[in-house]
Amino acid sequence: MSTKYLLLSFCAVLLVSCTGRGFQPPPGAYTQWYKKGVSQAGVDNAMRACGYTNLDGVGDTSPIDVVLTRFYCMKDAGFKRRDNLDLCKQGRIGESPVCEGRR
Repeated sequence: MSTKYLLLSFCAVLLVSCTGRGFQPPPGAYTQWYKKGVSQAGVDNAMRACGYTNLDGVGDTSPIDVVLTRFYCMKDAGFKRRDNLDLCKQGRIGESPVCEGRR
């Protein structure tokens, strides 16, 4: 009987650690872009103007050239990334024609 309680206790601890504050999804893509003097609403609008349809970035299945075009539209508009990401410097992605002159 003590094994049963031990197993139930373990399952309860595991369940608690996987819910609530234990799991934090990654921040949305919209939180990575910034530009001095531009509000979050301004960032969102700029992203939409650059062709982003999903501001979270989760589940985006767009072709890489589309992703790169959107990304560099934001960069060319003067936005920066909090994580300093530069897609054209990421491995084979840089072979895309969109990266010409950006490597």
